Amino acid sequence: MPEIYITSRELIQTLKISDQELIDTEHFFDSVPDDEWELIEGKDYKVIVQATGLREYTFAGAYTIAKYLEKTKKETFWDKLKEWFLHTKKKINQAFIRKKILDNCSSLVKRNNQFFISKSNAVAIFCTKADYLKKIDEAARKREPDPLTKGIDYEDFIDEGGLYYSLSGIYKLAQALNESLTKKNRREWCKDVGDVIIHQIDRIVAQIKKRDKNIQTAMNRVKKRDKYICQVTRQRQNKINQLKLAAHHLYSQIQYPYLADVEHNLITLASDVHEQFHQHYMGGSAKSCTIDHFIDFVHKCYPDNADVIIWLEQQKLVLGSPQPVDKRKPHVLYLPAQKVS
Repeated sequence: MPEIYITSRELIQTLKISDQELIDTEHFFDSVPDDEWELIEGKDYKVIVQATGLREYTFAGAYTIAKYLEKTKKETFWDKLKEWFLHTKKKINQAFIRKKILDNCSSLVKRNNQFFISKSNAVAIFCTKADYLKKIDEAARKREPDPLTKGIDYEDFIDEGGLYYSLSGIYKLAQALNESLTKKNRREWCKDVGDVIIHQIDRIVAQIKKRDKNIQTAMNRVKKRDKYICQVTRQRQNKINQLKLAAHHLYSQIQYPYLADVEHNLITLASDVHEQFHQHYMGGSAKSCTIDHFIDFVHKCYPDNADVIIWLEQQKLVLGSPQPVDKRKPHVLYLPAQKVS
C-alpha cells in the first residue's frame, strides 16, 4: 500500500476546522520545535508549494494535528480522521483491485445473458492458487443457504477451454474466501473483489462497445476522407457505379488492435481489391498483415499507382514501428464486441 497523503483542504474538511485554524496550528508546530508536539518534514508532511508552504500530510502527521486539536479544543477530532483514513484506504485498495480485474479478465464472455470469466482469471484476480480456489469452490457448492450453483454461478464451456465463473459466482467465491482466509488483508482483498467486480465489468464492457463504435466511425470517416474512391484502382463510388468499398487496416486488427480505430491506419479500397489482397495475396483473411505487406502487394499487382505508394510510405512514418500484441495474453479491452454483447 503506498503512503496515503491528505491534502490541507481535505484535512480542514475532515476535522471541520477553518483554514485559519490549520494555519495557526502549523505555525505553532513550526515555531516551537522543542515542544512535546512536533511535525517532521518528510515524515509527517511534505511541502507541495514552496512559495506558500502549502502542505500534504501523511497519516502520522494528520494524527498528530488531530490529537493536538483534541487536547487544546476539547473536541473529538481523532474519530473524524480515522473515518477519513479508513475510507480513503478502502478506495485505494479497490482501485488496485479494479486494475487487477482489468488486467486479468481477457477470458470475458457473455453467455445466457450473464458475464463469465475463466477459472485461471479468477485465480489471478483473487491472488490465490488454483488448488486453493478449487478447495474453496468445493466448499462454496455446499455452502448454505446460497450455494455455488451450476448454470448460474459456474459452467463448463468446452469451446472456451473449461470451467468459467459468472459474476455471481465470483461474488460467492469472494464470500467463501473471506470466511476461510486467516490474514485480514487477504480477507479484505477477496471481499472487495466481490464488491467491485460487477461494476468494473460493466465499465469494461462499455469501453469494448465504445471501441467497436469508434472503429466503425473511423472506417466511415476514412471513406469520406478518400472521397469514396478506391485508392488503388481509382474507381469512384457514385449513383451509377454502385461500387462496394471497404476500409482496409494497414496493420491488421488481429495483432494490432490498438490501431484499429486510428484513421492513419486505414485506406479505402474496392471490396474486390480488399478480397484480392487478403484471400489471394495473404492467403486468407485470418492472416495478420502489416503496411509492408500492402506496399508489396501494390508494387506487384498495381505497379502503375505510384501516388498510393508515396502515401503509404508517409503513413508508415506516421504510424512508427508498432509492435504486435501477445496472442497468448490478449487484453480484455481488445475483445470483439460480439463476445460481450
